[in-house]
Amino acid sequence: MPGFRLAPGVRVGSDMAEAAAGAHLILMVVPSAFVRRTARSLAPLLKGRTPTLVNASKGVEPRTLRTMGQVILEEIPGLSARLYTLSGPSFAKEVAAGVPTKLVLAGPSGARARKALAALSGGALGVEHSPDRVGVELGGSLKNVLAIGCGVLAGLGAGANTKAAFFVQGMRELEALVVRSGGRRETIYGLAGLGDTILTGSSAQSRNWSLGEKLGRGKSLAVALKEVVTVAEGVESALSARTLARAGRLKCPLIEAVWRVVHRGAAPRTVVTAMGF
Repeated sequence: MPGFRLAPGVRVGSDMAEAAAGAHLILMVVPSAFVRRTARSLAPLLKGRTPTLVNASKGVEPRTLRTMGQVILEEIPGLSARLYTLSGPSFAKEVAAGVPTKLVLAGPSGARARKALAALSGGALGVEHSPDRVGVELGGSLKNVLAIGCGVLAGLGAGANTKAAFFVQGMRELEALVVRSGGRRETIYGLAGLGDTILTGSSAQSRNWSLGEKLGRGKSLAVALKEVVTVAEGVESALSARTLARAGRLKCPLIEAVWRVVHRGAAPRTVVTAMGF
């Protein structure tokens, strides 16, 4: 990241075995498409050891509709008591610059959670605990779909009234999806749901918002992806969110509309039409 340096005590390497050796706390922070492969490579390195694993990847696997935590548990059986997910409203550059930031660590309560919270909190970074890992994982993933929709509205030149209406309707759809999938309703109105949606749905710093804004101005997905140089997880999440909604027989017109714009090349105004205009 230009303009920032790693702390002197941080060592960088490319050997997973070396990185995991003797670790009490492991953070997995890779694009969602590579979580399964990474977990599969990590599994044999943890035999007989019990480190805490913190997942910070956001997404829902399109083929299986598993959250990233569920994918990790499939590849590393028996990890459930040691698996946590870290999520919340946080732009990397602001975290690196020491901007006060709050995140949520979701997973089992107890001594292990307290140790992980102590390790991850400090200075301008505050981390709170939630027992609802599935809700936090779904909120952190599906809000990216809403962020694309917010960007589409910006690209269309929509007014603040329209954006506010989209935001409210989108949160209702997000809540329905999370509750139907086993998450808690209150989780969606916390850091990993409402907080993260406010962040990524209202700022050009957001990769997903930026992608949507380009689509809203009429650019194709291929062109928009080339111009957004970092990974926009909402592209895959739009597919997963639509499939989840259909599997649960839920009416989620905004999610359907974002999916159509992203994956079917529908006119950007489809998002406005889905709001009933």
